[in-house]
Amino acid sequence: MSKDKDLEVKKETAIAIHKTARGFEEKTDKEDLILPRATLLQALSPQVVDGAEGCRPGIIINNVTQEVLPEVFVPIFKWTEWIKFNPRDNKAEGFDPAFESGALIWKTTTPTAEQIKECKFGEAGEKPTALKTLNFLCYFVGVDMPIVLSFAKTSFKSGKLLLSLAQFSGGDMFSQKYALKSKQEEKNGTKYFILEVRKLSKANKEEFAIAESWYENFRGKEIKTHDEGLPESNEETVNEGARPY
Repeated sequence: MSKDKDLEVKKETAIAIHKTARGFEEKTDKEDLILPRATLLQALSPQVVDGAEGCRPGIIINNVTQEVLPEVFVPIFKWTEWIKFNPRDNKAEGFDPAFESGALIWKTTTPTAEQIKECKFGEAGEKPTALKTLNFLCYFVGVDMPIVLSFAKTSFKSGKLLLSLAQFSGGDMFSQKYALKSKQEEKNGTKYFILEVRKLSKANKEEFAIAESWYENFRGKEIKTHDEGLPESNEETVNEGARPY
């Protein structure tokens, strides 16, 4: 089989659900799939607190499989989301007893939604109780499922950098690949990690084919994510007084 023909086969089978695999005869709607998020572990992340094997502050994992993600990724498309979690500490300010600790309270992609005012500082300086996130559907090279990479709070600036680099590179967003790392910072005696991105090189033919396939299959669809591990509004104590954007 020629190299180009081999790439076509890989492109056609790149989506997470193989169309001809037994057990999947009934059509699967993309809206029925729940995609994992890339999660940057902090000192208070449950995986770290619970002592999960291999989990330590500063590593970036797939929040479904709990596996460490590779550094190289290809962004496919982006969208903005506003989201609110219940604090993990039931004694924390703003804890809602109607929801479990750390549970998702609401999420929207509508910029005119009434709830998004909770993502902003109040007139008297009240801290935000929700997050604005910049999200990218991504192909992490070597991973056989699409991953949602979200930038919020102290990492929001890195999300804007990624978008800017992609925008000015020209061509499709998924024609370029990047490196994702974590960086430790300290403020007011508290150490924490943020996401950092760095531009690498053009995606090769195989990487481009896989990313293009996922673009065609997921763009314009409702993206449902496994939201465990996305920073809640007061998880990183260093950020309590910082603007997320």
